Amino acid sequence: MSIIWEVSFLDAFFSDLVKKVIANYPLEVKHESLKYIDEKKAEWPIDTNIGEVLLKKVLIDEKYIEFMIYAIDYLRDNGVFTPEVLTTKLGDGFVKMKDEYFMLFEAVNGRRPNFESEEDLILLMNGLASFHKASIGIELTTEQVSIIQSNWKKDLQNKFLKLTKWKEERAKLKHQNEIDKLYLKNINTVLMQCEKALAIIDKYIAEEKAKTLCYLNFNVDDLTIGEDGNLYFLNMSSLNIELPIHDMRRILNIAMKEKNCNAKLIKKIIIAYQEINPLSCIQYQLLKADLLFPHLFYDVFSAHYENKDTLWGDPSLVLKMKKIITFEFNKERVIYSFFVRTNEVLNDR
Repeated sequence: MSIIWEVSFLDAFFSDLVKKVIANYPLEVKHESLKYIDEKKAEWPIDTNIGEVLLKKVLIDEKYIEFMIYAIDYLRDNGVFTPEVLTTKLGDGFVKMKDEYFMLFEAVNGRRPNFESEEDLILLMNGLASFHKASIGIELTTEQVSIIQSNWKKDLQNKFLKLTKWKEERAKLKHQNEIDKLYLKNINTVLMQCEKALAIIDKYIAEEKAKTLCYLNFNVDDLTIGEDGNLYFLNMSSLNIELPIHDMRRILNIAMKEKNCNAKLIKKIIIAYQEINPLSCIQYQLLKADLLFPHLFYDVFSAHYENKDTLWGDPSLVLKMKKIITFEFNKERVIYSFFVRTNEVLNDR
């Protein structure tokens, strides 16, 4: 009984907090929509006199929130489909309450993209190309650049060093578990992929300066295909200044996983990007490097080796690792076969 009372108390407390946040906005709220507020969630649809809006608790600092609002306004003005940030009675784009930040967005009705659908993947690449093209020319302060600037080459080098370190550590173990054995069986091939990718980056990175805003969030919950047929970007909390090929690599990895490394599909969706935001030959060489790098292998073993609570004996985890290893090894053939014919996409740009 006490547990039920505590949960009810917390729900009521959080519902009251949300009501106080909403009171900062020039809206008439249908209070039935505030009756059941789930504290475990990070966003809540709210019915108002202007229609449904979406309140989000954002887990980023104030400086980034201010940049994000600026970037959203800039991208919307340049044709990118992303929900409008609604402002408070005082004209602010967020509310701070009890050391937490809240933002209110217009709601977008639509459906999740289907990563197994060729049509949706092409739409996704079209939308991404428009996103990158629209961000060209955005003026950023030195402080804003420092918040969102990344160092791609250094990041990959650090991942390579970690993979090497884990190899040395696992090899010294007297009692290796199934995951350790799986790692050691495949790590030499993986490290060779890293070396190939880093060699390409060393050759071309100094020549390529054409960076844009990158979206980075490609979970199905962070995108929607609106009722108007356009792709909407729903989560701007991870924007970064980088080469556009990093976003492309994420989508291409998704496509190759879902479609078993289909070279014809890869060509189609890259053409879909190229038609809207043409990239240079050097940029495609860097895309090749980013695709070759074993990101998924690193991610799954990093989650295991850097998370001490992971249960190594979980058969579903071992199966997932084996599937990722198969994918990482199969993709190399497709990548090389595609990039041999890069001019078919670039039209000798």
